[in-house]
Amino acid sequence: MFAVTLVTVHVIEPETNLDPVSLYSLGPFGFVMRTGFVVLGIAFFSIVAGLRGRARATNLYSVDLIMLSAAGAGLVIIGAFNTDAIGTPSTLSGLIHSAAANIWSVSAIVGILLFAIAFRQDGKSIAIGRISRNLGIAAIITYLAGFLGPGAGFGALQPRLFFPLVVLWMSLIANQLRSGKLTQLADRDPLGSPQ
Repeated sequence: MFAVTLVTVHVIEPETNLDPVSLYSLGPFGFVMRTGFVVLGIAFFSIVAGLRGRARATNLYSVDLIMLSAAGAGLVIIGAFNTDAIGTPSTLSGLIHSAAANIWSVSAIVGILLFAIAFRQDGKSIAIGRISRNLGIAAIITYLAGFLGPGAGFGALQPRLFFPLVVLWMSLIANQLRSGKLTQLADRDPLGSPQ
C-alpha cells in the first residue's frame, strides 16, 4: 500500500519529484503521503505482531521486535506531523517530523539487521536471514549516502531508494510469515544468553 502511495504522489504532484519525500505531505494532496506513512507504520506493527510468538524469546529477538516497533511508531508520528517547507523557519511540527524520520530510519535498519541474527535454525543462518542481512547493509549504505553522498542531488534520491529496500524486506518477511516458514526458528540466542 505504501508503494502505491509513493508512486501516486509522484504522479499527482510531479513538481515535487526532486525534493525530499516528506514534502509531498505539504501539497494539496498531502493527506495521501501522510496516509502512506501511517500505513507503512501500521505494516511494521503487523510484522511485529506476526513475528511475536513465532520464535523462542531471546534477547536479540526481543530487541529486534522493539526496534521494528519503534520504526512503526516513528512512521505514524511522521504521518501525524508535517515537515517544514524548504527555506521556511522551523516549527515544532517540523522538528518532531524530522526527529521521527531519523528514529524510524535507524530503528528499521537495526531491526532488519537484528532479524538476520535473531532468526536462526540450529544455530545456522536461514535463507531469509541472509537476505535480511544484505538488505540491511544496503539500507545502511543508502541511509548514510543521504548524508555523506555523492552530491546534493542524491539527497532527493536517497529516500526513493531507502523506502523500497524497507518495503521489499517487509514483503519478504510477510511472505515468510504467511507461508509458516518462520515458526520456531529462533531456538537459541546467538550471544549465548540463558533462555
